[in-house]
Amino acid sequence: MPGIDIDACGYRLHPCKGEYYGLRRAIPLRHLVYPLPGPSGTLGIHVTPDISGRLHLGPNAYEVNTINYEIDSRYHETFYLSVRRFLPDLQPSDIYPDFAGIRPRLQKLSEPVRDFVISEASGQGFPRFINLIGIESPGLTSCLAIADYVKGII
Repeated sequence: MPGIDIDACGYRLHPCKGEYYGLRRAIPLRHLVYPLPGPSGTLGIHVTPDISGRLHLGPNAYEVNTINYEIDSRYHETFYLSVRRFLPDLQPSDIYPDFAGIRPRLQKLSEPVRDFVISEASGQGFPRFINLIGIESPGLTSCLAIADYVKGII
């Protein structure tokens, strides 16, 4: 926005879409279930209960060039097969497309994971402009600590 050369600074974002599926039937699961992280640093499709007790399956992760929040039905079988490892009685008809989101990644999925950026831009000629770039998990979980850190910069 202010005119910083994002390529020279390494601030170029790579939008990554993540989709979630829901379950049509109740399953007595009340905790998170995570597979081991993949080579791109993503946690893979996992099971997350919400406060109402509904289970969400996801997210998957793939790079996109345009922003839209429609769920790509081509991934239905991928979701089913991935989650069936945790829920062996699951049938393909038990899951349905639920919601999608876009994550701002500082690297492509094929590149090594980078940490997010928090920097004050005086050195680039923009005093008091603070960049918070590429904040994915665990940055979202750490939002209060990040706010305290930014407060200290100010």
